[in-house]
Amino acid sequence: MSKTPSALPPLASLRAFEALARSGSVKLASESLNLTPSAISHQIRTLEAHFGVQLVRRSGRNIELTESGAIYASAVLSAFDELFRASDLLEDQKRGPIVRVSVTPTFAMLAALPHLERFRIDNPGLDLRLEAKNAPADFERDNIDAAVQFGEPPFGDLTYQRLLRSRAAPCADPKLLDRFAPVQHPEDLTKLPLIKVATAPDLWQRWFEEYVPHVATKEPDLVGDSLLTAVQMASSSMGVLLAPFPLMAPLVSSGALTVMARWGSKGVALRDFYFTYRKVDSSSEKIKAVHRWLKAVAKALEADARTWGI
Repeated sequence: MSKTPSALPPLASLRAFEALARSGSVKLASESLNLTPSAISHQIRTLEAHFGVQLVRRSGRNIELTESGAIYASAVLSAFDELFRASDLLEDQKRGPIVRVSVTPTFAMLAALPHLERFRIDNPGLDLRLEAKNAPADFERDNIDAAVQFGEPPFGDLTYQRLLRSRAAPCADPKLLDRFAPVQHPEDLTKLPLIKVATAPDLWQRWFEEYVPHVATKEPDLVGDSLLTAVQMASSSMGVLLAPFPLMAPLVSSGALTVMARWGSKGVALRDFYFTYRKVDSSSEKIKAVHRWLKAVAKALEADARTWGI
């Protein structure tokens, strides 16, 4: 005999578990649902109590799904994907086609959001929805049509187009540079606090090897768990960041950061930004519209960077 609907766990717990399983992080799940991390943890415990089964294994700040959790997550993610698709169909009837694009938080802040109105003007019948997250885009599990990814191709079986060719240059809050003035030579950076990004821990080492090989490499003083965190630290006058351009150009143009363009690296390889989508969607008009918009955004960032000699 089939189970009655009352046997289902609370929807809030299912939603929290779906977000956790999709993102792999309590922090990211809380951000996606606009809840606190403790609220996410509470909902997961409620779900585990409902079934009397451990779904998540916790080790300090790290979490992973148990075997039972992974089995249940597969079904829950599939069910929510169907709900999302059904919701899109209803939204399409009411508001026109929807295109969902995953981007990194830093790309969203510096590139996508400042130019979002231009997309809406050029594509009045298309509803663009941006999903900002640091986790790599997963087209099999995420309810997205395309993604801007920071990395190196190939991206599985996805079609990809380079948007930005990244290059590194030191940048810092002008007030920080004033405190440590004069900063006239590359070796002067050894007396300033340096910020590194956890996902690219050796960038400063390679920069020192290129510019001041006769000086012992200075270990970074601060670590940002993501590029966005590191950018916020630099903007708060906490240290110097070896940052990717042209993406960072808007912060330099606004005066929030000063770039030491003459010390921009030619040898430090940075990952580039790519627009990715399923091959089956290559002829999709909404994918083409997003690509046209992103190419225009990239062109504007490149022009901005050139004004600073980068």
